[in-house]
Amino acid sequence: QGESTLLHPGSARAHALDPMGAMSAEPETPPMKKVNPYDQQAYTWEELCEKYKTTYGPEGIKDFWEKRMTVVRLRLLENATDEQRSDKDFVLRSVRQRGSELRFASEAMQRDRDVVLAAVTQDWTAIEYMHSDLGADREVILEALKGDWEAITFATEEIRADPEVAMAALQTSVLTLEHLKGDSIGSDPSFRPALVASATRDCPKMDNVPEALRGDREIMLGVVKQSPKLLRFAAKTLWEDHGFAVEVVTKDWTNLDYAPPAVAKDNELISLALEQSVYALRFAPPEWLADRAVILAAVRRSPAALKYADKALLADPELMLEAVRQDIGQLRLAGPALCADKAFMLEAVRCRGEALQFAAPALRGDRDVVLAAVAQYGHALEHAIEDLHGDREVVIAAVRQDKRALVFASRALRSDEEVLAACRGQPTTGET
Repeated sequence: QGESTLLHPGSARAHALDPMGAMSAEPETPPMKKVNPYDQQAYTWEELCEKYKTTYGPEGIKDFWEKRMTVVRLRLLENATDEQRSDKDFVLRSVRQRGSELRFASEAMQRDRDVVLAAVTQDWTAIEYMHSDLGADREVILEALKGDWEAITFATEEIRADPEVAMAALQTSVLTLEHLKGDSIGSDPSFRPALVASATRDCPKMDNVPEALRGDREIMLGVVKQSPKLLRFAAKTLWEDHGFAVEVVTKDWTNLDYAPPAVAKDNELISLALEQSVYALRFAPPEWLADRAVILAAVRRSPAALKYADKALLADPELMLEAVRQDIGQLRLAGPALCADKAFMLEAVRCRGEALQFAAPALRGDRDVVLAAVAQYGHALEHAIEDLHGDREVVIAAVRQDKRALVFASRALRSDEEVLAACRGQPTTGET
């Protein structure tokens, strides 16, 4: 409905399309019109302002024009006569306004080099409507390539093998590679920088690497620098190049995730990964995870390494204490026997009083262990058995470390003078 309003009688454009008028009259470009989604009518900017001048302010009208209304497509050659569609001057003027109008031109005009060149210059997609013979025209293809790489798909094999066309195509997109013909890319050194630059620019954007480039060491290193996850496209033969594998793992240990299983088991690569992060232990073979020296060294760097250790090592007191010093939560991994070992738990609570929560029930009722725990962390009183919440010496030790631990004392001791004195930092009975 909106389109028909553009061709109102008496307009210069209507005269241009009138078969009784001057055939070569230049197609008029009327003011842009957009369709109002509410009344489905087409309006120019001025008409819209007039319609809503008493309803909305200038900013509201502008926002409505830009975001809610759709542009009415102009009709040029679509409504022209057969004679006008064959008139070169008329067609030229039309395609210079909108290249895609070429689809309504006569076959002769679609074969005409000047017309097609003008059309693809205005809109590269007009290449779809040209006669296939012009796929052999170097200038037409080069002009269309300025708009998009897909223009190369309309070129003849001879043109695709043309060095200048190939270079222009590569500079547009790496995707043109599979459509280029001849040996020019491989034999001419000048193509190499363009190919590398194109791949480095485009592959990360499209999250893919063309098949032909997946075994190219230089290109894969370049694209991986931009987007490591593109390593998943690296050819198996490239991973079998030990130098390549060493280089990518040295840059980022997580690149080992993309290696083929056989490569990911390489001890040298795993060692390189471990130098960067203890989390690389997930690639380590079972014998490494059962090696006390390997795990102890890793735990000293980060207690998170403990989760990869062989279960037998979780009963190792020195190893567990090293982890507890950094992260008390690692005691969750300790075996029941270790959590019931008084000597071990004494060492653990002296390091971190809250370790008491992981002790076996019997040790949470052991006065020596509890005293050591609350002396280091008053709130550890929370994890002692209930009887010790009423033990004056234990409670005093706890509140001296943190007076807020009083909330865990028995009701009787919360009002005990000696306990309250300890809370205030004052000496208790028997102290000087």
